[in-house]
Amino acid sequence: MFRLTEVGYQGWNDVGFRGSNQIPTPNIDALAYNGIVLNRHYALPCCSPSRAALLTGKYPIRMGLQGFPLIAGHADGMPLDEVLLPEYLQKLGYITRLIGKWHLGSSKTSMTPTHRGFHSHFGYYNGYVGNKNGIHDWDNVTGYDCYRNGNRSKEEVVGNYLTDVYTEEAVKVIKGHEKSPEPLFLYLSHLAPHAGAPGVLEVRKETENSKKFRMMEALDDSIGAVVEALDSQNMLQKSVIIFIADNGGITAWPFSQLQNSASNWPLRGMKFSPSEGGVRGVSIAWSPLFKDLRKTFEEYMHISDWLPTLYSAAGGNADLLEGLDGVSHWDYLIGKNTKSPRNELLVNILEEVGDWAIIKDKWKLVQVNATQRRNITQLYFGESGRNGEKYSMDLVTTGRVSRILRRNQPSDNLREEYTERRATLDMTSACAERIAAAASSSTDPFIPPDRCHKAPCLFNIHQDPCEFHDVAEQHPSVVDALQELVESYASEVVPVQNHGFDPASHPKNWDGWWAKEPKGVDGSEGRGMS
Repeated sequence: MFRLTEVGYQGWNDVGFRGSNQIPTPNIDALAYNGIVLNRHYALPCCSPSRAALLTGKYPIRMGLQGFPLIAGHADGMPLDEVLLPEYLQKLGYITRLIGKWHLGSSKTSMTPTHRGFHSHFGYYNGYVGNKNGIHDWDNVTGYDCYRNGNRSKEEVVGNYLTDVYTEEAVKVIKGHEKSPEPLFLYLSHLAPHAGAPGVLEVRKETENSKKFRMMEALDDSIGAVVEALDSQNMLQKSVIIFIADNGGITAWPFSQLQNSASNWPLRGMKFSPSEGGVRGVSIAWSPLFKDLRKTFEEYMHISDWLPTLYSAAGGNADLLEGLDGVSHWDYLIGKNTKSPRNELLVNILEEVGDWAIIKDKWKLVQVNATQRRNITQLYFGESGRNGEKYSMDLVTTGRVSRILRRNQPSDNLREEYTERRATLDMTSACAERIAAAASSSTDPFIPPDRCHKAPCLFNIHQDPCEFHDVAEQHPSVVDALQELVESYASEVVPVQNHGFDPASHPKNWDGWWAKEPKGVDGSEGRGMS
């Protein structure tokens, strides 16, 4: 059984196991301490491109989805000739279920999840919805966006907290699957910790502590509930659990209209940026099938790698899958191979604004647009979370995930083990020079010495993970080689999809909904949302 949780807007520093004391995440932390922390896991700078890479095993430049998040009312989306991960898994006998966010197009019924390989879908189609009302608000145009298998399901969402609704659905799916002979692929695509309504940070309860912590608290509770459900149904020992962020956290103006204030500290940049803070995300994998648990995976992994990796885990031969950019890490994870299959990756090429980045071995070459709105995403934002608050290891050792994964082990022993593990996952020492420079600076946010728009910057991200020292002048041959590599990818770029807003998709034409009923009144697919 595969259980994949993907979250949006989560910053590198928005979990306790990275060293922050600010936001309690005991279940996520326990999963990290007991599993494999994928320390160099890369996604795309924003959500739709990451989901496209995850479900196709390809860089989104191949399908024109490398740009900004898909917009409601546009006909952009995943090309119908692409074979998606759930379709591959169905052919191997899997039951495939999606809960939560889709965000890969739905202007036609044929573009929606249950027509793209999922046996069922309960969630929404656009980038976000209100956490308590299921309404998507884009550019002051509002409409409901909550569906179960293509049918409107407002009554299941309105008045409830969406993270809890999706968690309850996941638990229900797991408990209902126990006696099924088919294996299960459960893709739980949470809205949290992404804000759901412009100008409002919606939480379970409107108290000060809730405002600060409750979105992550609800997400952390979800991890605990799902692990507990797997355990109660005797499914845990046959499971592969993956927890990934689809991009870095969003931290500040000009992208803070949704009131999110994540932290990617000490990394550079944020969502929409090819800098590390925009693309290097929180990622954990756990399974009793892995050879070595409780370790840190320092090799590169790209979000596109999950398709061939899970296909291999399901018994398929990933070598027979044609046209993929992703590579299978399954043999590496279970100990059959000792060498990682990846030493380079394309971060992205966003040709319409001039942002791109590529990684090979220890080097990263990056160039960004010079406009203020784009270039501000390259700065050092976010709180360290290491002042004042105290990290509670007791919350971790007594939490649901730790109690299940380390059953019958004394808390005192676990406390010492987890404390040692946490110290190895804190990047403070690796970025000491950048942190010291920020501390002595009078600017907030801290501005790096280079902006990487007049010429590409070269960083040794093994020694300088916070991208503080541009060493392009010292290594011109490396710059030339990486520039040649990125140009080879650029020659294959499919232009970013941009069909424009279709007035027929306006919610006023669909009884206040961002979409249509499964069939139009004349029986045709009609026009809806994307």
